Amino acid sequence: MTVLDIAREVVVTESVETSIADVVRTMQRETVGSVVVVDDGDPVGLVTDRDLAMVVLDERVDVEETPIMEVVPDQLVTVDADAGVYELVALLSEKGLRRVPVVDNGDLVGIVSLSDVVVLLGMELQHVANAIRTTAPAYERPVTTFDDD
Repeated sequence: MTVLDIAREVVVTESVETSIADVVRTMQRETVGSVVVVDDGDPVGLVTDRDLAMVVLDERVDVEETPIMEVVPDQLVTVDADAGVYELVALLSEKGLRRVPVVDNGDLVGIVSLSDVVVLLGMELQHVANAIRTTAPAYERPVTTFDDD
């Protein structure tokens, strides 16, 4: 299974010139926790709601006038669309990230998060449980009672 198999293909993006305030409004409107910042369509940064909360609380920053690129973390980490899920988990762990843009030959094709991996694992565990249920002999469940005493 590749990263693209579990990635969200609809990615909310904003231009490097977009103001911080407009990015916040976009995140509210789209109900997302991150926005990929692009320059001529190429991904150059990722900003999260946490990143923006820290900036908005800094009263020295004029959020209506300051371009988002001035507060985007330094280096964008991406993952190739054809990378495996294990590669993705290793990358997230190594870099301490919760989400990364997915690229194919440098083009933005999706975004994937740690939550997407957890959902995948949950689905896989359900398949395992179903396989066990269909191949194992029936078993009795312990009777659980709750006394008010």
